[in-house]
Amino acid sequence: MRFRIKNILLIWLFLTISISCNNSLDILPLDILTTDQVFESKSTITAYLATLYNNLPVQDFRYRGWGADLANYTDESLASSATETTAIPNGTEFGIWPYQWIRAINDLIEKTPTAKLSDKEKGELIGEAKFLRAFYYFGLVKLHGGVPIIKVVQKFTGDNIKDLQVPRNTEKEVYDFIAADLDEAALALPENSVTGRANKYSALALKSRAMLYAASIAKSGSVMLNGTLGFPAADAALYWQKAYDASKLIIDSKKYALYAKNTNKELNFTELFIDQNNPEAIFSIQFKYPDKGHVFDRSNLPFSVRAPSGYGAGIGPYLDLVEQFEYVDGSEGKLKINNADGSPVYYKRATDIFLNKDPRCLATVIAPFSTFRGNIIDVQAGIYDLGVKWEAGDEKSFFNPETHKPDKEKGTIRIVGVNGFGSGATEKSQTGFYIRKYLNYTMEQSRANVSDQAWLEFRYAEILLNYAEAAKELNKTSDANWAINLIRNRAGIKLLSEAETTLEKVRHERLVELAFENHRWFDYRRWRIADKVLSNSKFSALKPYWDIQENAYRFEKVLAGRYFKTFDVRAYYERIDPAEISRNPKLVQNPGY
Repeated sequence: MRFRIKNILLIWLFLTISISCNNSLDILPLDILTTDQVFESKSTITAYLATLYNNLPVQDFRYRGWGADLANYTDESLASSATETTAIPNGTEFGIWPYQWIRAINDLIEKTPTAKLSDKEKGELIGEAKFLRAFYYFGLVKLHGGVPIIKVVQKFTGDNIKDLQVPRNTEKEVYDFIAADLDEAALALPENSVTGRANKYSALALKSRAMLYAASIAKSGSVMLNGTLGFPAADAALYWQKAYDASKLIIDSKKYALYAKNTNKELNFTELFIDQNNPEAIFSIQFKYPDKGHVFDRSNLPFSVRAPSGYGAGIGPYLDLVEQFEYVDGSEGKLKINNADGSPVYYKRATDIFLNKDPRCLATVIAPFSTFRGNIIDVQAGIYDLGVKWEAGDEKSFFNPETHKPDKEKGTIRIVGVNGFGSGATEKSQTGFYIRKYLNYTMEQSRANVSDQAWLEFRYAEILLNYAEAAKELNKTSDANWAINLIRNRAGIKLLSEAETTLEKVRHERLVELAFENHRWFDYRRWRIADKVLSNSKFSALKPYWDIQENAYRFEKVLAGRYFKTFDVRAYYERIDPAEISRNPKLVQNPGY
């Protein structure tokens, strides 16, 4: 059995690799596929499915270049100065319209009953197709609101174009359609599947997330365009309950568990994201070196350990994000930069400023002077000498403590760190931090141009967080408290009492646990707080300085980046491409475009 599963996985990877490396489909156009051609063998079916999986609207490592790029549009991070953008996307950048893939799925559903497969195989295949269809529709609805629901293969006969032009369904109808497809998928799919393909719990995980979004929008959004956008507020509890129930089914199954292979809490959280044998992974996007890879490491490595081709620092975590991680005793996560009288706090070791932080913090970010791949990540911003601050252009500038001046020839103290601030190479952090989550610290530097760690699209911790949020909204505080404390216990920080388990605390736990997993952008949107959190905002960097007389480090908090971030309220719903409206005049554009 182990041999068989391993070989099926290799075939699956081969097929997804083949498809991903070719802009054209490896299967015939769906219009001319006969039932016999589609189902002539299980490998043909697998190839058909691989195409549909490979084009799922997932914000994984391939999304917009390097995976967690959405974090650069929130209060999580700032790109290097080479790629810093002037503004947060305004609703015209992320839109999708994947109806060619929905058509392919409908085609699969229609043809499966006549396939030369057993009834059990047919049922599972239709269940898998409905999981995929729900996934595509969730990708649409979370961006655009209500969209046309197409359940059958539309066929153009030459004179029926108006019949094929379908108006938008309401947002509520789309979410209900997603829920129905996922309910059927969960009943039909097996409990176990080849890695990278859906099973029963993948369907429930998607339902858990989708219903959470629906409930949030019902609670905090507005009904517009005669219901095409938004939900009646009275429906919120219904969708909280659906999210709660789907999450509970996964929890009660005991099929998944929080990753806990290492007693060292920081190392444990680090390895969660690179261990291919992960009990927390419910559904993941698979990659394979060197054929089907991604460039997450290349795009985000610190300057001094970057790949031979360059790049790096694509995601620079803000100090604000770092301070969202509490201390292990549960106290607020503000770093101790200054004493009560405003004087600087001095640290003999720069990393001591992070002592007793939530271990997830230093597993999520590379902090100043942390060690990564055996290298100290020096982000020194300058020095202090006799109370005077000195900064410089790049890491080649040195200071002479005897003359108390910069001295290129006889200086003995580097003014700016190799990975730090200054006007040197643009592939450096602008915030003092680099991302660590998902970086493969075990990978050879020469391989950093092509990485292959899997993307965890659904993991057990998210399900616990979905459950906790839905439970709290339903006034089931004890359930929310139980789920949150499982996560905090795994992290190694103080547990919460029921009285401390407020909605704010539940949301906060989600923000830190899921940082850089491309949830925050969508969470802020569904909670309808993006325009408040990201209103003409700048966030902070941490600048370390070496004080010569104190023989210690001191830190300063400064605003980071060249531009302010502002969220346009119209971006709560993305624009529908005007070309699509031109092709289908029955579509109505979202407000503000």
